[in-house]
Amino acid sequence: MATLTAQKTLGAYYTDEAVVDYLVKWAIRGPSESVLDPSCGDGAFLEAAAKRLRKLGARHATPWGIDIDGRALRAATNRLSHAKLLNKNFFAVRPSEIPSFDVVIGNPPFIRYQTFNEDKRGDALGRAREAGVVLPHLSSSWAPFVVHSVGFLKPQGRLAMVVPAELGHAAYAGAVLRFLVAKFGRINVVMFRKKLFPELSQDTMLLLCEEQGKCCHWFGVLPTESIEDVANPNTAALPVDIEAIRSGRSRLKYYLIARKARCLYEGLREEPGVARLGDAADVGIGYVTGSNAYFHLTQNEVSEWGIPTRYLRRAVLSLAGFQGAVLRQIDWRELQSAGDKIYLLSIPPTTEKALSRPVRDYLQHGIKLGVPLRYKTRVREFWYSVPHVATGNALLSYMSGTSPKLALNRAGVVAPNTLHVVRFKEPKNAKPFVAGWYTSLTRLSCELEGHALGGGMLKLEPTEAEQVLVGAPKPTDLPELLAGLDAGLRARTEQKVIDRADSYILRRKIGLSGTECSILQEAANFMLSWRLHR
Repeated sequence: MATLTAQKTLGAYYTDEAVVDYLVKWAIRGPSESVLDPSCGDGAFLEAAAKRLRKLGARHATPWGIDIDGRALRAATNRLSHAKLLNKNFFAVRPSEIPSFDVVIGNPPFIRYQTFNEDKRGDALGRAREAGVVLPHLSSSWAPFVVHSVGFLKPQGRLAMVVPAELGHAAYAGAVLRFLVAKFGRINVVMFRKKLFPELSQDTMLLLCEEQGKCCHWFGVLPTESIEDVANPNTAALPVDIEAIRSGRSRLKYYLIARKARCLYEGLREEPGVARLGDAADVGIGYVTGSNAYFHLTQNEVSEWGIPTRYLRRAVLSLAGFQGAVLRQIDWRELQSAGDKIYLLSIPPTTEKALSRPVRDYLQHGIKLGVPLRYKTRVREFWYSVPHVATGNALLSYMSGTSPKLALNRAGVVAPNTLHVVRFKEPKNAKPFVAGWYTSLTRLSCELEGHALGGGMLKLEPTEAEQVLVGAPKPTDLPELLAGLDAGLRARTEQKVIDRADSYILRRKIGLSGTECSILQEAANFMLSWRLHR
C-alpha cells in the first residue's frame, strides 16, 4: 500500500470494495469479455473482474492491468493467479500496442495540475489531442485519462470508472463530456450524497458508458445516498438534455433538483428583470500578498512598529463573521477593536532607501521571517510592494459554509484573495444587486453555478460568480428594502430576509407567484442540504 505522500503524488486512492463490486457487476456481462484496468494499483478491480468472469462461466479469466507503481503491481501479482500486468505509464501506452477490450474499468489517478509532473502532463494532453480532445494545461490527470481509456475499447464496449465531481462543473470537463457523448450510445453518471472517499478533499461520481461507437441516445444522472443505495441507472436515472451537454449549456448538478424547479430556473435566465452578476460587474480575486500574516497588521502591530498611515490601507480578510448586507466603517472599526488584522501594508514600488525608518525596520523583520523568498514575493521587482490592490463596490465570499455573502463596501476597504472584489460597471447598480442577492433565486443560483468542496464548503470562482442570476430592483426602489435586509441579516433572521427579498423582488418586480417562490426556496434548501451532508 502506498504511503500518503506517494498516494498524493501518484493520485492513487484505492477504491472501496462495494464500489469495485458495483462497477464490475455493471460492466462485465459475459464470460468471454476482455477487461482492462488502466490504473490497476494493487489489483482490486482485476481480482473482482476475474471472480465475475468465473461466475459467468469463464474457464480462464485473464484481465489486463497497467500501473506506473511497481510496488502496487507486485501486490496485484500476489492477489491474482492469472493476469496480464504492465508496469508502465498509461499515457505512454498506445491502443495499437495491446489488444482492444470489451470493458475498461477502474479508478483513474486524481492528480491535480499543481502536482502533475510536466513531462507526464505533456504525454497526457498529447494522448487527449490525438483522440480529438483539446484540454487546457491546468486540467487534472483524470480528464485525459478518461479520454485515452476510450481508445482501448472494442465497438459496443463499456467504460466504468470512478471520476471526480469536477466532471460536473470544471470548465475543461465540458470537452470530456462532449467527447463521451460522441463516443457512446448510453451514458449514466451516479452522484452521491455520502463521499466515496472520506479521506479525499473532493467528491467523486461513477461514470458508466456503454454502446461504444453509437450515437448517444441517452444521458442520465442518478442522485443517490451512497453506493449501497444505487439502483439500476438505466431505469432510475434522470434524463439529461444531450444537446445541452454538447453545447456546454448545462451542468450535471442541475439535474439534482426537481424538474419544475429546473424549468423555472432556466426560464428566469431570460426574464428582463433578471441578470447575471457578470452582466453588471467584474468579479475578481483580491490582491495576492504572498504572506497574509506578514502583510496584514493589527492596530497594535501598527502602533508597535510605528508604521505611518500613508503605508497602510484598511482591509478585511474575510466575511465569515460579518452579519449584514452593507459593510460600514463602524463594522471595520469593530474588527479593529477586536484585534483583527485590519490593515494592509501597502508600499509603492520604490527602493527601501526612500521609505521611513519604521517601515525599513518592519521589512528587515520580514527578511528574517523569509518572506522575500516565497514564490509570490520573489517574482516581484520589490518584494514588499503588493500589486493589484483595488477597492471594489462590493465584496463577495470566495468559500462559504451556507450561502455566499455579497456586501456593499461602504467602508472602502480592500481585500486579499480570500475574498472576491466586485467592481460594478455602473456604480449605481451596486445597491440593487446587493439587495437582489438575498432572494431564493440567487441562493439557488449560487449552488448551481458554484461547486462544492469535499468538506461541504461552496466555492465560487470568479467566472462562476459572474454566472449567478440576480433579480435586481431599480435603484429608486432601494433605500427601505436594503436597510431592512441589512437589519435582518444583522439580527440573524435569515429566513425573514429571504422571504422579504422574495416578496419584493421576485413577486412584485418580476411577477412570480408565491408557489414559484416556494419552488425556488425548496430547490435551494435541497442543494444546500445535499452539499452540507458531507
